[in-house]
Amino acid sequence: MIEFISKKIINILIIFALVLQVIIYLYNQRPLITNFSKKQITVENFSTIALSNSGITKIGSEKLNKIDEDNIYLEGKSFLENKEYKIYGNNINISLSEEISSSNEAVEVVNSMGILSAQGFKSIENEGKIIFKGKVKLILND
Repeated sequence: MIEFISKKIINILIIFALVLQVIIYLYNQRPLITNFSKKQITVENFSTIALSNSGITKIGSEKLNKIDEDNIYLEGKSFLENKEYKIYGNNINISLSEEISSSNEAVEVVNSMGILSAQGFKSIENEGKIIFKGKVKLILND
């Protein structure tokens, strides 16, 4: 009789362990609710080189915020630099898909002709245009 009861208890424990394993397996198979690609990425004291249709551009900032796959935001003192010009400013938005960078804050552009200061800018790389906003001051090299 004791042997019969001990076999029943062992069988019940084995069945319980198997059911517990199935529950754990099913629980771990649930799909993730969080989409990691939509999480914002931030990097401080950032500097890199980017290759675009218009050539190689150096990008630097006190803080880089990746908004989504196509847009980044350079927070604080930032710069964009290529073979033709250097743009120094604050809080610059960059659209990677459209190759447009812009800022509504003071900006300084240095090129072979001189130094240009403006209250904002929009650079359309595909067209090779830079549109300056507000008061613009140009100091030509001698």
